Amino acid sequence: MRPLLRPALALIAAAAALPAAVLPVPEARAALLAAPAETALVRGWTAVAGMSGPEVVQLARHLPVETDPAGDKPWCDAAPVVQSALSAEFEEAMVARRADGTQLWGSDTMGTWTVLLERADATQCVIASGIGYRDGVDPGALYARVGLG
Repeated sequence: MRPLLRPALALIAAAAALPAAVLPVPEARAALLAAPAETALVRGWTAVAGMSGPEVVQLARHLPVETDPAGDKPWCDAAPVVQSALSAEFEEAMVARRADGTQLWGSDTMGTWTVLLERADATQCVIASGIGYRDGVDPGALYARVGLG
């Protein structure tokens, strides 16, 4: 056997012994295509400019239901109306619920996310929203983006 061929054969044998380390073509392609989504910039903002997440939550706890609120108030409406709007307009679904009465909704398709406040009167208020959502993201990271971490 030629001296230069021996190291090449050893390398091929070593690669063949590690099949778990090599992805099949469809999985490898999916991993490459998914890479930009992994590095997508997550951004978020509260429903009222200039207010922190906790301030908007406190405001929303006492607001009346308003189908067309002013710019200085979050949107509060019957829970089915809010949920239907998030589902139909942004393809969002609930992904997390916290003990403080907030829910995180997100859409892997649209890349959007929304924090809602559930109220005792069967209404919900939009507290915050953002972009950069993907399935599997840590909900705490999105809450933290708007000061609700």
